[in-house]
Amino acid sequence: MKKKLVSAVVALSIFGCVGIASAGSVTTKTDTNISISGFTRMYFDWANNQGFLANTANPEFTKANTKSPAAQTSFGSTANYTRLSLALENKSEGIKGLIEGDFWGGGANISTDGNGNFRLRHAYFVKEFCQEGCNYTPWLLIGQTINSGFYVPYTMNKPVNIAGSSGGPTNRIPQVGFGVKFDLGSVKLNPQIAAQDLLTTFISQSGFDSYRSTMPGLGVRLPVEFNTGLGKPASFYADFQWQNLKLTKQTAGIDSSNQNSYEFGGGLELPIYFVSFKTDAHYSKGFTKYDSLSGNVMPPSYYLNGTSIEKVSATAWDAMLKVDFNSLAQVPITIAGGYSQVVFGNLTTLSNTTTTAYARKASTIFINMVYNLTKSATLGLEYDRNKTYYVGSNNDPNNGRVSNQVFFVGTYYF
Repeated sequence: MKKKLVSAVVALSIFGCVGIASAGSVTTKTDTNISISGFTRMYFDWANNQGFLANTANPEFTKANTKSPAAQTSFGSTANYTRLSLALENKSEGIKGLIEGDFWGGGANISTDGNGNFRLRHAYFVKEFCQEGCNYTPWLLIGQTINSGFYVPYTMNKPVNIAGSSGGPTNRIPQVGFGVKFDLGSVKLNPQIAAQDLLTTFISQSGFDSYRSTMPGLGVRLPVEFNTGLGKPASFYADFQWQNLKLTKQTAGIDSSNQNSYEFGGGLELPIYFVSFKTDAHYSKGFTKYDSLSGNVMPPSYYLNGTSIEKVSATAWDAMLKVDFNSLAQVPITIAGGYSQVVFGNLTTLSNTTTTAYARKASTIFINMVYNLTKSATLGLEYDRNKTYYVGSNNDPNNGRVSNQVFFVGTYYF
């Protein structure tokens, strides 16, 4: 892939579109330097009572004292999470950017996950208004990238993530953002605010004729990095996201009803020499797709109860620990583990549905080990135990369903 891409770049340079800058990068006519990077990644997954690389267990068995086919142990594989990135930089204009994609786009029916089409992840540029000699740097971002509540757990299940930390925290959305980076020596701040399209990505509905927004939503984030004297700097963040929308259901007499969805949360990562502790928490209302679980079992953000509009809440948190043996004893191994969960509230009439099983609570316990085969290649092994409580007339809301999976992942970074 890399050789083919480099060949294409060389061809473009012949036609006068770009010029070769150095090995692994090119320079365009606008003096923008383009660097190529990414990784190849493959998963082998063994799972029972859940889907491929999932973070929820299946609902109740359909027949007493038997297991449905999905409850049997099954094997699956994919390399569709392979990623390709083009980092952009124009030093004279103070602009940086990124175009990045992977092959996790649906519809190609390649491998167990059924994906395989190229999918856009990031496409943005950032203009910095002070490049040298400043202890504060205003910046402007335009394009598609991570949302204001972004955080990454220690799991290796990157395509789906773990319950309570799934979907939303790593989703990328179109936005216009502004912030200021402050370098205060031992403390670094980067407060930021953004107009973001939160409706499409994080909000769903059931029973209404339509839902729409007339303006972008709002995202605010305050990241702080500070030295502790105990190794690498610690990091903290707080975030808030809000989206206004309008719901319509003509037979219930609801015409463009004004509604507000929101999410707020925070997190801390504290490295202490070779050990790192990480925790995150967030609460949302009318934002259930932010906690999007695998298997289409998440409740809708809004649903109709007679002629009343109901809004579903979600409370999520995680706690994780990572030990880097390379820092401790020059052994190229990292071990991590943790627990995460999400609990949905105000389900009321959704508990009586006979056609859909909605998750009331979902949690994941995980532990993994990563071995650095070389400087550029890693091998990983992870065990996940997922537990999911369902509502619905065919499910016992107090009896959690349990599933297990073990997966191997191999990655080469270039």
